[in-house]
Amino acid sequence: MISLSVIVADQLSKIWVRYALPTATHQIEIIGNHLDFIHRKNPGIAFSMFASAKYAPVIFASLSVVAIAFILWMIYKNEKLPYKVLIALGAISGGAIGNLIDRIIPPHKVIDFIDFYVGQWHWPAFNIADSSICIGAFLLIIASFTDPDSFSASPSPSGGSEKEDSP
Repeated sequence: MISLSVIVADQLSKIWVRYALPTATHQIEIIGNHLDFIHRKNPGIAFSMFASAKYAPVIFASLSVVAIAFILWMIYKNEKLPYKVLIALGAISGGAIGNLIDRIIPPHKVIDFIDFYVGQWHWPAFNIADSSICIGAFLLIIASFTDPDSFSASPSPSGGSEKEDSP
Protein backbone atom coordinates (compact mmCIF):
# COMPACT_ATOMS: atom_id res chain seq x y z
CA MET A 1 0.00 0.00 0.00
CA ILE A 2 2.91 2.36 0.74
CA SER A 3 4.42 1.61 -2.67
CA LEU A 4 1.15 2.26 -4.49
CA SER A 5 0.60 5.53 -2.59
CA VAL A 6 4.07 6.74 -3.57
CA ILE A 7 3.56 5.78 -7.23
CA VAL A 8 0.20 7.58 -7.42
CA ALA A 9 1.44 10.73 -5.65
CA ASP A 10 4.60 10.80 -7.77
CA GLN A 11 2.85 10.35 -11.10
CA LEU A 12 0.04 12.79 -10.30
CA SER A 13 2.58 15.43 -9.26
CA LYS A 14 4.50 14.93 -12.50
CA ILE A 15 1.31 15.21 -14.57
CA TRP A 16 0.61 18.50 -12.77
CA VAL A 17 4.16 19.72 -13.50
CA ARG A 18 3.79 18.96 -17.22
CA TYR A 19 0.71 21.20 -17.39
CA ALA A 20 1.45 23.89 -14.81
CA LEU A 21 5.11 24.30 -15.77
CA PRO A 22 5.30 23.39 -19.47
CA THR A 23 8.89 24.58 -20.00
CA ALA A 24 12.09 24.89 -18.01
CA THR A 25 11.64 28.68 -17.86
CA HIS A 26 8.42 28.42 -15.84
CA GLN A 27 8.56 28.28 -12.05
CA ILE A 28 6.27 28.69 -9.07
CA GLU A 29 7.64 30.21 -5.89
CA ILE A 30 6.49 28.20 -2.85
CA ILE A 31 8.66 29.63 -0.06
CA GLY A 32 10.54 32.77 -1.04
CA ASN A 33 14.32 32.31 -1.37
CA HIS A 34 14.08 28.62 -0.38
CA LEU A 35 11.65 26.51 -2.40
CA ASP A 36 10.30 26.66 -5.95
CA PHE A 37 8.55 24.24 -8.25
CA ILE A 38 10.33 24.02 -11.59
CA HIS A 39 10.29 21.61 -14.56
CA ARG A 40 13.48 19.67 -15.22
CA LYS A 41 13.93 16.53 -17.31
CA ASN A 42 16.68 14.31 -15.94
CA PRO A 43 18.06 11.56 -18.21
CA GLY A 44 20.56 10.49 -15.54
CA ILE A 45 20.24 9.30 -11.99
CA ALA A 46 20.39 11.24 -8.73
CA PHE A 47 21.55 14.82 -9.24
CA SER A 48 21.71 14.24 -13.03
CA MET A 49 24.79 12.03 -12.74
CA PHE A 50 25.58 10.11 -15.94
CA ALA A 51 23.04 12.20 -17.86
CA SER A 52 25.20 12.18 -20.96
CA ALA A 53 25.63 8.39 -21.05
CA LYS A 54 24.47 7.15 -24.44
CA TYR A 55 22.16 4.41 -23.15
CA ALA A 56 21.29 6.02 -19.80
CA PRO A 57 17.51 5.46 -20.00
CA VAL A 58 17.90 1.76 -20.82
CA ILE A 59 20.63 1.18 -18.25
CA PHE A 60 18.81 2.99 -15.43
CA ALA A 61 15.45 1.42 -16.29
CA SER A 62 17.11 -2.00 -16.16
CA LEU A 63 18.74 -1.22 -12.81
CA SER A 64 15.36 -0.10 -11.47
CA VAL A 65 13.74 -3.37 -12.54
CA VAL A 66 16.52 -5.34 -10.82
CA ALA A 67 16.15 -3.28 -7.61
CA ILE A 68 12.36 -3.71 -7.59
CA ALA A 69 12.67 -7.46 -8.21
CA PHE A 70 15.21 -7.74 -5.38
CA ILE A 71 12.90 -5.92 -2.96
CA LEU A 72 9.98 -8.16 -3.91
CA TRP A 73 12.19 -11.24 -3.49
CA MET A 74 13.30 -10.03 -0.04
CA ILE A 75 9.71 -9.55 1.07
CA TYR A 76 8.69 -12.95 -0.31
CA LYS A 77 11.61 -14.78 1.33
CA ASN A 78 11.23 -13.06 4.71
CA GLU A 79 7.59 -13.30 5.69
CA LYS A 80 8.20 -11.94 9.18
CA LEU A 81 9.91 -8.67 8.38
CA PRO A 82 9.09 -5.93 10.91
CA TYR A 83 6.56 -3.34 9.74
CA LYS A 84 9.19 -0.61 9.79
CA VAL A 85 11.27 -2.59 7.28
CA LEU A 86 8.21 -3.28 5.11
CA ILE A 87 7.33 0.43 5.14
CA ALA A 88 10.89 1.33 4.16
CA LEU A 89 10.95 -1.24 1.34
CA GLY A 90 7.53 -0.03 0.16
CA ALA A 91 8.80 3.55 0.02
CA ILE A 92 11.93 2.53 -1.90
CA SER A 93 10.08 0.32 -4.37
CA GLY A 94 7.34 2.93 -4.90
CA GLY A 95 9.96 5.57 -5.68
CA ALA A 96 11.85 3.22 -7.99
CA ILE A 97 8.65 2.37 -9.88
CA GLY A 98 7.65 6.04 -10.10
CA ASN A 99 10.95 6.97 -11.74
CA LEU A 100 10.90 3.78 -13.85
CA ILE A 101 7.59 4.89 -15.37
CA ASP A 102 9.27 8.16 -16.42
CA ARG A 103 12.18 6.28 -17.98
CA ILE A 104 9.86 4.02 -20.00
CA ILE A 105 7.53 6.76 -21.32
CA PRO A 106 9.01 9.16 -23.91
CA PRO A 107 11.05 11.34 -23.61
CA HIS A 108 12.61 8.69 -21.31
CA LYS A 109 13.65 11.25 -18.70
CA VAL A 110 12.67 11.58 -15.06
CA ILE A 111 10.73 14.73 -14.24
CA ASP A 112 12.23 16.61 -11.29
CA PHE A 113 10.43 19.65 -9.97
CA ILE A 114 11.27 20.40 -6.33
CA ASP A 115 13.96 23.08 -6.22
CA PHE A 116 15.29 23.68 -2.71
CA TYR A 117 17.82 26.46 -2.24
CA VAL A 118 19.32 28.97 0.15
CA GLY A 119 20.54 32.13 -1.53
CA GLN A 120 22.53 31.06 -4.58
CA TRP A 121 23.12 27.50 -3.31
CA HIS A 122 20.68 25.07 -5.00
CA TRP A 123 20.20 21.45 -4.08
CA PRO A 124 19.73 19.50 -7.34
CA ALA A 125 16.05 19.32 -8.34
CA PHE A 126 14.21 16.19 -7.22
CA ASN A 127 10.72 14.67 -7.09
CA ILE A 128 8.42 12.68 -4.82
CA ALA A 129 9.89 9.36 -5.98
CA ASP A 130 13.41 10.52 -5.12
CA SER A 131 12.23 11.70 -1.71
CA SER A 132 10.51 8.37 -1.07
CA ILE A 133 13.65 6.41 -1.97
CA CYS A 134 15.74 8.54 0.40
CA ILE A 135 13.20 8.30 3.22
CA GLY A 136 12.95 4.53 2.75
CA ALA A 137 16.73 4.16 2.81
CA PHE A 138 16.90 6.30 5.97
CA LEU A 139 14.20 4.14 7.61
CA LEU A 140 16.17 1.00 6.72
CA ILE A 141 19.26 2.45 8.36
CA ILE A 142 17.27 3.32 11.49
CA ALA A 143 15.71 -0.16 11.52
CA SER A 144 19.15 -1.75 11.22
CA PHE A 145 20.07 -0.09 14.53
CA THR A 146 16.77 -0.49 16.34
CA ASP A 147 16.01 -4.05 15.17
CA PRO A 148 19.26 -5.57 13.86
CA ASP A 149 17.97 -9.13 14.29
CA SER A 150 15.51 -8.61 11.45
CA PHE A 151 18.47 -8.19 9.10
CA SER A 152 20.59 -11.06 10.36
CA ALA A 153 17.95 -13.81 10.44
CA SER A 154 18.44 -16.63 7.99
CA PRO A 155 15.44 -17.92 6.06
CA SER A 156 14.08 -21.27 7.15
CA PRO A 157 12.72 -23.92 4.75
CA SER A 158 9.19 -22.87 5.75
CA GLY A 159 9.84 -19.34 4.51
CA GLY A 160 9.94 -17.73 7.98
CA SER A 161 13.15 -16.89 9.76
CA GLU A 162 15.14 -18.72 12.36
CA LYS A 163 18.15 -17.37 14.16
CA GLU A 164 21.28 -19.44 14.22
CA ASP A 165 22.54 -20.41 17.64
CA SER A 166 25.97 -19.11 18.57
CA PRO A 167 28.53 -21.76 19.63
